Amino acid sequence: MARRADRAPDTNGLYGPLVIHGPSSANWDVDLGPWLIADWYHENAFKLLYYEFYTDRAAIPQSMVLNGKGRFNCSTTDDPRCTGRRDLHTTVFEKGTKYKIAIANTGTLLTETFWIDGHNFTVIANDFVPIEPYQTNVITLGIGQRYEIVVEAKADLLNGTDFWIHSHFCGLPGLIDSRVGIIRYDARSAADPPAPPSPAHRDFGCADPAPSLLKPVVRRQVGNKVNSLEPSDYLKVGLQHWPNVTDPNSRIHRWTMRNVPMQLDWEQPSLKKLTRNSNNNSNNNNGPPATNLNISALFPPETEPVVLDYKTGEWVYFVITNNYTVEDASPPRTLPQSVHPIHLHGHDLLVLAQGEGPFTKHVVPQLDNPARRDVVNCPLNGYVWIAFQVNNPGAWLIHCHIAWHASSGLALQFIEQPGKIKPLLQKNRALEQLGDRCEDWSRWYKTVNIKQGAVQEDSGV
Repeated sequence: MARRADRAPDTNGLYGPLVIHGPSSANWDVDLGPWLIADWYHENAFKLLYYEFYTDRAAIPQSMVLNGKGRFNCSTTDDPRCTGRRDLHTTVFEKGTKYKIAIANTGTLLTETFWIDGHNFTVIANDFVPIEPYQTNVITLGIGQRYEIVVEAKADLLNGTDFWIHSHFCGLPGLIDSRVGIIRYDARSAADPPAPPSPAHRDFGCADPAPSLLKPVVRRQVGNKVNSLEPSDYLKVGLQHWPNVTDPNSRIHRWTMRNVPMQLDWEQPSLKKLTRNSNNNSNNNNGPPATNLNISALFPPETEPVVLDYKTGEWVYFVITNNYTVEDASPPRTLPQSVHPIHLHGHDLLVLAQGEGPFTKHVVPQLDNPARRDVVNCPLNGYVWIAFQVNNPGAWLIHCHIAWHASSGLALQFIEQPGKIKPLLQKNRALEQLGDRCEDWSRWYKTVNIKQGAVQEDSGV
């Protein structure tokens, strides 16, 4: 999925699919391409971003769209531009044909429950990882998650030839009309489908499919961890007063994943910091870690660096907790309750365990071919335990894919094999291009913005 770096333009509609055709684990006849599901705000995202900062909850979207099309009940607004009924995304099925669809949640806030009336489907991939096919009739999509499904056109046509495509907020199903598109078996039909016989998927919940269902076709075995995994090392979703965390009267809050909200300087990207002063010493599979880089001097606390200076092929584990009761606060308080879709750059993450309740030493990791993806939902009042292999030198973000939370600072960055980064960029002749792009940005920034006294409202993620 192609997206901008800062999140508000996404919310305003500036996004689109970048399709890479990979192997499929099941046969199909027709590829229907991407179906992009998104919540849709009727106000400018740059305005709504401040609402998130100044209140304890994000603004609620007004409607849903599928591939940019949707409907809205104009009786709920006095906006004269509202017309209400528009064409929905419509697909014509031919009986007996198997259709492959790449569904993706490209929204801003809401985790979605997706289904098609009268149809089961076969899930064959998650986040571009082919999996052993399994059948279902409903699936949950966190923001940024993608699934490839195969739908066979074999619905019972006794009550009509038209069927609703649904997607609704998993946490509050009645919040927005779930009907986002139409499947037709008769191309001449222009009628709305009948109402579904029962709200079977209304209370399906917000959990990812069980990791045991998401079995990668290409197997991987997780090795032993080399990093520390004490409770003090857990990545804890949190909320802080800002800019002074001790000020209980602060009207602004920011989200955190570890110590402080991430706040990046767009003129000083991580790769620029790492390549400016490092020498060419690099890790190798047999030698000791590089020690020439003073990460703490290069990266101020608000850039949230986590250094992974390990040998190629070694494994690191991380636990992310989403406990909405902050017991160590004084006085104890609660956070806005939310599932957090956690996205890792630079790697697929392997899901060792995922569940509700506290993470304890009794949780048993799945090390033999666990679910593998790049966006995983951290359950409400729960945890997700992830692993990945150190093999890709760079500065890699891990962040919440809810746009408001990412903009607010719910992120950190892994500085992976820092001693190898500059030689790698030099080898590929990318260092000069990096410098040129940074100069272009600085020239534009100094021309368009008043740097002194200006506020960078976005975290930079």
